[in-house]
Amino acid sequence: MNTNWRKNDEKRLTTILATVISLTMLSACSSTSSGTSTQEEIPKPENSVASAQNEFPKPMGSYTVGRTQMDFKYTASDHSERELTALFFYPSDSNEGKPTAEYAFPEFHSLRDKLLVRLGGTAGGEQLFDSNFKTWSYDDLALSEKEKQYPVLFFVHGAGAYPQQGTLFAQDLASAGYIVVSIGHAESGVYKLKDGRTVGLSEKFMDEVTKYGMEAATLTPPEIVTEKLEEEEAIEIARKLTSAPEAVKFAKYAVLQSEDILYVADNLYKMNTGDMESIFKGRLQLDLGMGVFGHSFGGTTAAIVSRDDDRFVGAVNLDGNMLGALDSDFKKPFMQLSTVLAYNTNAFLLESNSKDTYFAIIDNVVHGDFSDSLFTTTDKKSRGTRDAMEQRNIITSYTKAFFDKYMLKKDTDIDSLTFDGVEMIKKPQKP
Repeated sequence: MNTNWRKNDEKRLTTILATVISLTMLSACSSTSSGTSTQEEIPKPENSVASAQNEFPKPMGSYTVGRTQMDFKYTASDHSERELTALFFYPSDSNEGKPTAEYAFPEFHSLRDKLLVRLGGTAGGEQLFDSNFKTWSYDDLALSEKEKQYPVLFFVHGAGAYPQQGTLFAQDLASAGYIVVSIGHAESGVYKLKDGRTVGLSEKFMDEVTKYGMEAATLTPPEIVTEKLEEEEAIEIARKLTSAPEAVKFAKYAVLQSEDILYVADNLYKMNTGDMESIFKGRLQLDLGMGVFGHSFGGTTAAIVSRDDDRFVGAVNLDGNMLGALDSDFKKPFMQLSTVLAYNTNAFLLESNSKDTYFAIIDNVVHGDFSDSLFTTTDKKSRGTRDAMEQRNIITSYTKAFFDKYMLKKDTDIDSLTFDGVEMIKKPQKP
């Protein structure tokens, strides 16, 4: 680092690096008052209060949640060999007397410590989650027999994160009858393969995400973190940030992550026919298409997948940006659930997409509150002030309603979902 930087620049860079270290691409806060939901699509279970810092709340749906893991390897468009892992969360009828599945993996924090040291920090800091954090998933259960087939969604983790990062929402959706596939992405992810090998971030990825963050800091007026700008001004800032040189360069990782998803999606068809061995033979409802949602840079990736592959019916972006998708017409329904910062950096979506576009701005939340950190974080100061159960209900309700409507073709009225402190902007499809 340049020791001659002004203190303001150092503080700004420290914030950016902290963002990277905490496995996110954006960092935001809100100063408005907290609210409570006034309408829900999915009822909360009777025992819905999670014990502090040691377990997720019980899933919202009626199915038991099974989880299984598969590994994949292929050659990407940049000729790199990419070795992936994928976690499948799926509906089951019984836990078969098994213990709940491990949340992540014990080696995660040692891999994160290596990242901290590479970025000039100190190892042994605050843990992102308790190693014994309880899930409501069970490894390798039988797929439920209640339905002949089940629809498929993909979840995409944030930059530098891990495939378990969306367990909270994957469990909710699997318990409601969806199969949710979450991939550990080469270079930009941290994960453990079935044979026990662990995978961390590549040096190149870490260098480029830091350069991108430094560039964004120089282009970002401070008010975009806390104030919703007028649409024209927000669109101008969003285009400036998304078209900046390091942003354009870093977007290649979203493209590579999208290729990971499309490769695994290709294999789902093989599983369905029985050409690839799995528990899913004949059980995947792929004729409906597939859905994709993701957190942070994973939301960025979800947008690109939806735009570029006609097998996907639409996407939900959980507080991510639009690198690689500037002024894109997805020609598909799209939903963004976000902080005010993500609105100010993605506002061009409201005029570029020709199909139904939803943009929810949620107050009193920070970036990590759109992921498992809502419950797993051991540092409560890093959370927003909105009640965790309330935020979970908002994200799950909107995400499920979106895919119920546009993939399952249910008569779901997304507009009727209302929550205090949530501004929903909708742009209907263009004639």
